[in-house]
Amino acid sequence: MKLNRMLPFLDDAEKTELVDSIINNDIVEGSISIMEVVPFLEEEEVDRLFKAALARVIDVNPISFLPFLNKDAISKLVKGIQSGEVANLTMEEILPYLEADQIKALFQETLDFIKKSKQG
Repeated sequence: MKLNRMLPFLDDAEKTELVDSIINNDIVEGSISIMEVVPFLEEEEVDRLFKAALARVIDVNPISFLPFLNKDAISKLVKGIQSGEVANLTMEEILPYLEADQIKALFQETLDFIKKSKQG
């Protein structure tokens, strides 16, 4: 049975169970693509899959999740990249997924850093 045909009919508990199965690698290979599941999930479940991809628990490029993450999750990702906590993504890779105010804040931080460098 193809799981992707059932996705629109799953309730939240079933979707959570499906995400758990994906993270635990309990899904039969080829039965469903993780990225087929994502559009049907709530933010919390997408975030769990994204974190699993970042930690390399699941074999999916973390960038694939960026269009589905909320602004707060993207902001946390930016901070993680800046602090070095997130090493498998770069700022250049996530720039297309940032909102204008996030890009402006990054630019301002860069300008502030340059000014401090010149003073010290």
